[in-house]
Amino acid sequence: MRAYSKPEAGKPLAFYSGDDSRFEYVYRFVSEANWDPKDAQRTDRLAVGAKYLDKGTLYVARFNEDGSGEWLALTGTTVGKNGRTLAQEFGSLDAILINTRGAADFVGATPMDRPEWTATHPSNGDIYLTLTNNTSRNASTGTNPANPRLNNVNGHVIRWHDEADSNKFKWDIFVFGSDAGADADTNLSGLTDLNQLASPDGLAFDSRGILWIQTDNGIDGGRKNNVARATNDQMLAVIPGALADSTGTGPAINAANQAELRRFFVGPNEAEITGFAMTPDHTSLFLNIQHPSNWPAYDTQDATVVSMNTVRPRSSTVVIQRTDGKPIAV
Repeated sequence: MRAYSKPEAGKPLAFYSGDDSRFEYVYRFVSEANWDPKDAQRTDRLAVGAKYLDKGTLYVARFNEDGSGEWLALTGTTVGKNGRTLAQEFGSLDAILINTRGAADFVGATPMDRPEWTATHPSNGDIYLTLTNNTSRNASTGTNPANPRLNNVNGHVIRWHDEADSNKFKWDIFVFGSDAGADADTNLSGLTDLNQLASPDGLAFDSRGILWIQTDNGIDGGRKNNVARATNDQMLAVIPGALADSTGTGPAINAANQAELRRFFVGPNEAEITGFAMTPDHTSLFLNIQHPSNWPAYDTQDATVVSMNTVRPRSSTVVIQRTDGKPIAV
């Protein structure tokens, strides 16, 4: 899921996305056009999208141990690890973009643990990203500052803030997924039975700055981590604190408000919790229940009564409201 930067009049828009696969990358596309606030009111939405997405520059992220980071341009003049430029290695810009993963390898981007959803803080513009898991990260592949755990069955959430008018950014790890009973090297965020989580996937902010985190352990993930054995996939909420400062000896880790992370919703068996929308008055929250107890495919029969006592589970969208009609909060 792609997020865009907090719009500022007269400055380009940046769009962030993850390549959801093991050891793949985080990308930023920066528009050639500068943001015009009047575009927010236009009704020709496709034309507005084309204005900001048809022309620009694609970058890939490198996360450094000291808590700094750099966006590496995937353009012909960018020099790779062997001293050759991307143009020399791949040819035209079209060829570079078709071979995006190879180009990211070539320039030395940071391989991530399944980068999924991105979300932008509505007030300060920080970008958050879920890293779902990576059970293939082992002694042979090694770790890196942004993905510091081997056999990362639980996943984590990372965040960064771009420096103004620069390709530099500051980052930290917002929360490490873990079961409450894991050792300190795994449960680096000190999660408890009340907020343990694994395989973060969906991610969204509401307009007040509450961050909503959704999980997708799936069948395989459920077999590989203890959280899924104890708690079905879920949605949690927290009001994030400020980015942490790195000591330079390892990843910067947010420790300011871990205890405030709260479980808000738990889904049925084997169902991913995904999708998020909230009404402007914050009184109705919508989310999706995806493939409950039927992933992989439950059967090929119609979604009706299979027998007198068995009904095929069905995906659905649910809406949550308070009984008193007041805004939903944490």
